[in-house]
Amino acid sequence: MISREQSIINKVESSLPISIFPERDILPKLREHFEDDSINLNTPFEIHKLFDMREGGGITCEIKTKGSTDEDTATVFLCSITHFRVKRGEPFFSELEKYRIKRIRRLSRQNRR
Repeated sequence: MISREQSIINKVESSLPISIFPERDILPKLREHFEDDSINLNTPFEIHKLFDMREGGGITCEIKTKGSTDEDTATVFLCSITHFRVKRGEPFFSELEKYRIKRIRRLSRQNRR
């Protein structure tokens, strides 16, 4: 049986890269990884690949700076989609945002127990 996460990944893969913006909690890690102190909530990034990390990790994304190519970046940043907002107007915006919000709520409930 195919998981909900894998179903979303299968739909979205043909539309990659997708523009995203970071949430506040991930900013320090992004600044450290990309060695750029100017990264803020409005800094655009792109999802170039998606991975299903099952229940423990959900949908994980390969993140690169907007407009970068494989030759430009020697390393990538892997992170859960829950740490990024999908740019309005992107293909599958509603599906990705709905998944992201549901996952954040589920994780929040688990942490309260």
